[in-house]
Amino acid sequence: MPEEQSRRRFPRFAVHLPFLYTTPPAAPAAVGAGWTRSLSDGGATVELSERLRLQAPLGLRLQTDRGTIEAEAQVVWSGGRAPDTGGVIHGLTFTQMAPDQLLILHSLFRPLSMMRYTGIRLPLDLPVTCRPENPAGPPIQGRTANVNRGGLLLRLPRLLPPGTRLEATLHAPAGPLSVEGAIVWVEPHEMWTPGESIGHGLRFTSIDWSTLHSLGLLLVEVLRTS
Repeated sequence: MPEEQSRRRFPRFAVHLPFLYTTPPAAPAAVGAGWTRSLSDGGATVELSERLRLQAPLGLRLQTDRGTIEAEAQVVWSGGRAPDTGGVIHGLTFTQMAPDQLLILHSLFRPLSMMRYTGIRLPLDLPVTCRPENPAGPPIQGRTANVNRGGLLLRLPRLLPPGTRLEATLHAPAGPLSVEGAIVWVEPHEMWTPGESIGHGLRFTSIDWSTLHSLGLLLVEVLRTS
């Protein structure tokens, strides 16, 4: 298949980033959000809430830790729903990208060329309320520090040991968003400073497409206005 051959010309990286897309007014016009599952110079595999028609032209705004990447793309294939989240998987090919935007994309790929997978973390500073489970405890107020598709970096006023399961509610400008997860690591004791918060790594234990979609919208909006 020519489209398959075109996609295979470029090295592909498992990069998970939120993005917004728009369709031209004649398409008819629509605005949506999704997440990339992989990226290359030539295109992307993405998850969306709904199935788009083949050959549909799209305008993309990808949110990265190095700034926003804007590009024009086209839907070249669509598949089933992702088994882990339920989003509809699509293949996109880039049809136009300005040289400065391509440089940002290349700078994103360079440190990944020797890695099999990456969970690129995006800065996110929001108040968060954590509610421990099993045993249940009083709510803990803290802040997020960064986020990716798989989890959060939390700054909390007291230690929660690895294995602690909790519900974390992010207090975003557009409204609260709750996710379930488990603490998988804690900042080493020698890095603690009296009176300051402690870093915790939270891995999502259950996240469906609706929550992941909302998280993507939150990131795009917060980082766009920061």
